[in-house]
Amino acid sequence: MPAKMETIEKNKVKVEMTILPEQIEKGLDYSYNKNKKSFKINGFRPGKVPRKMVEQYYGVEVLFEDAINYVYPEAITSAIKEFNLEPVSDPEVSVKEATREQFVLTAEFFVKPEVTLGDYKGLKIKEISKEVTDEDVENELKRVAEMNSRLVSVEGRAAEKDDTVEIDFEGFVDGEAFEGGKGEGYSLKLGSGQFIPGFEDQLIGTKAGDDVTVKVKFPDDYHAENLKGKDAEFKVHVIEVKMTEIPEINDDFAGDVSEFETLAEYKEDIRKKLAETKERNAEAAMKAEAREKAAANATVDIPECMFDNEVKAIVDRYRMQLQNQGATLEQYLDMMGMKYEDFTAQIRPGAEKNVKEQLVIDEITKAEKIECTDEEYDAKLDEFAKIYFNGNKEELLKRTDAELAKNIRADINFEKTVRFILDNAKMVK
Repeated sequence: MPAKMETIEKNKVKVEMTILPEQIEKGLDYSYNKNKKSFKINGFRPGKVPRKMVEQYYGVEVLFEDAINYVYPEAITSAIKEFNLEPVSDPEVSVKEATREQFVLTAEFFVKPEVTLGDYKGLKIKEISKEVTDEDVENELKRVAEMNSRLVSVEGRAAEKDDTVEIDFEGFVDGEAFEGGKGEGYSLKLGSGQFIPGFEDQLIGTKAGDDVTVKVKFPDDYHAENLKGKDAEFKVHVIEVKMTEIPEINDDFAGDVSEFETLAEYKEDIRKKLAETKERNAEAAMKAEAREKAAANATVDIPECMFDNEVKAIVDRYRMQLQNQGATLEQYLDMMGMKYEDFTAQIRPGAEKNVKEQLVIDEITKAEKIECTDEEYDAKLDEFAKIYFNGNKEELLKRTDAELAKNIRADINFEKTVRFILDNAKMVK
């Protein structure tokens, strides 16, 4: 199928494809078979009107739309291969000519932009310490102890900061109760910042059985439009005051929260796990800096559609994560008091960063001739099989098509290239 291509603006091309009679005939035949039940001519049962009669009665043009839709995919795929294009947007397709002798179709779309690399070797990267200190171990012990704490009722003293009070409350604005301002048996940790500023402070010093009036002002940026900047009073009844009791850190504690019998053994295990975590976090942070600096040194004019596509991909991932938690994106945005447009605007800077880094890393991969080996690909499949299929690699292979295999290799190349940049960097304190 003859084709020609021209660049019509930066990173945007126009491909013209001429479909010849042999392919047109296949398209017309497809269109006829798809639509034959809708053609009605006296003397013929539905679906039995011969194609020749359809063309004579209705005109061959009646078959063109579906015929064009049928031949177009092969034509554009062939043209993309011929001109070695990498589309990054959906094409805008137009029909320039449609006759029985030839279809002339045009498709306009953006293509992957060219990247001019800057320095990516010898970058100065901050070296992040992976050392685990005694203080790190002690902090982790305290964290675990706090996780295993319990609330106990306070007798004989008033509520203090960090205590938890169980309360009934109802809020009023201009003497009228407002929707969402009432709660019963609510547990509130004083100083946690769960409620609007000033509310929790006014409960410090109260005791079980007290009835108090809490006066506050809703922030000007409060999510509920009808309450923004309004003065409010809350009638609060204190049911109970509780304090957090943290277990003593000793051998008994170690036996309760771990598989170890002594605190010394438990500390050693914590040190080992913290070392592994610090190693991963330090590596991730240094790789992120390597990507950012390599991208900052490169020049590339990126079509807006690539940013749009990345924003959409991020939003889709949010939707999937929320769906797995039994919620929807709309519910999440409503809870956060955020409009969809604000949400995507918040995402966009990160999306733009992702796109540029991906383009630059891909270009460095080509420049350095970095390639995923069969051994690396096979090892990644083993890893995926272990995570997702209980080690059943055969089941994974059944689900791995050519596109997925290509993406896996691309991901491996990306990681190898980032590793290459980091290995060739100058580490600084």
